[in-house]
Amino acid sequence: MTSALQSGLVVAFAASLTLVLTAQQAFRPIAGAQTTASTLGRAPLVPPGPLKSPLTIIGAIAVPPFLSSIDIMWVDQMRGRLYIADRSNAGIDIIDAVTNAYVGRVPGFIASSSGGLGNAGPNGVLVTPENILWAGDSDSTLQVVDLNRTPPQIIKSILIGKSADGRADELAYDPFERVILIANDFSTPPRVTFVSADSYTILGQILFPDADGMEQPVWDTQLHSFIINVPGRVAYEAIIDPVSMKVTKTFPIPDCPAFGGAGVNGLALGPFQHLLVSACGNAYIMSATDGSIITKITQAGGGDEVWYNEGDGQYYLVPFGATAAGAATLGVVDAATNTWQQNVPAQRLRNLAAYAGNNHIFSVATRPPVGGADPTPCASFGIIGTGCVVVFGHN
Repeated sequence: MTSALQSGLVVAFAASLTLVLTAQQAFRPIAGAQTTASTLGRAPLVPPGPLKSPLTIIGAIAVPPFLSSIDIMWVDQMRGRLYIADRSNAGIDIIDAVTNAYVGRVPGFIASSSGGLGNAGPNGVLVTPENILWAGDSDSTLQVVDLNRTPPQIIKSILIGKSADGRADELAYDPFERVILIANDFSTPPRVTFVSADSYTILGQILFPDADGMEQPVWDTQLHSFIINVPGRVAYEAIIDPVSMKVTKTFPIPDCPAFGGAGVNGLALGPFQHLLVSACGNAYIMSATDGSIITKITQAGGGDEVWYNEGDGQYYLVPFGATAAGAATLGVVDAATNTWQQNVPAQRLRNLAAYAGNNHIFSVATRPPVGGADPTPCASFGIIGTGCVVVFGHN
């Protein structure tokens, strides 16, 4: 372990014992917060196994004034905080994942200045151990937010290209070199950029001239590499060395000629060096070591964001919906047996994340068109017409 990582973990632990305020209300220290394997970007070696009880909808969280467009959701496992890239309100929403309560919002994002989805924001989001939030924004900007401040605020805006390159999108973190990898999916050609989490400087870039966009990256501690979904004429996983900043291997995704935006999106690292890959409307379990396909999940398709929850040993995914209204189910796949377990019906879902501390799964149900009936789970909890964060749990 490097001295930088050690000091980062010490700072993170100290931060979890202090009160940090937002404009809306005070952060509360999380009782029993622990540094888990997921804090360092790796999954446990042995998951708990198949579900012992089904997943059901157990609650809903209102986020003012409404939720109509979001991108990535991400849980800080050490502090019990859910962060949502909220394009509706040009900020990052903060949810207490322990008590299922809205905490506040980090404002000040560029949002969508021009170019529609290609220049939307915020997009990808994560938090490093010292309680610094990183988020991709429009105009090729990587925003750095100090969550230790009162209230949390943007402390650095890093231009990782030209504004004309479009949005800075999804990202991952190497806790050893302390490097952020972030994708520009609409630039020409698409690329990834390496940014120091210490100096906030750009370390290098990799161009992908064969790509039709760039999608979700993850950090793999065992391989000491980033892995990223790359859509193209033949979609593939790219294995990236964070030190040399080079692609060391590529693994093609079968039956997925994704050029033209057919959909290569979510990626999650589970146990046994297995990946859950969302590609061309399918969900695959793939080996991160050699790229072999272990199984194809036919009962639940892939989605923009997928998640492995080390608390219950399950993969979770929200399949793409047939229309822009969003998905109508949340799928569950056991990581021990690589078998589908369940689809939970819920309308207008968009992306998801899980908190291992209580095995709550969070997904946003976007608000329905004004004037019509509200088919989302939000309505059954008295949150009507605005969308909400839907909370799933085990009975």
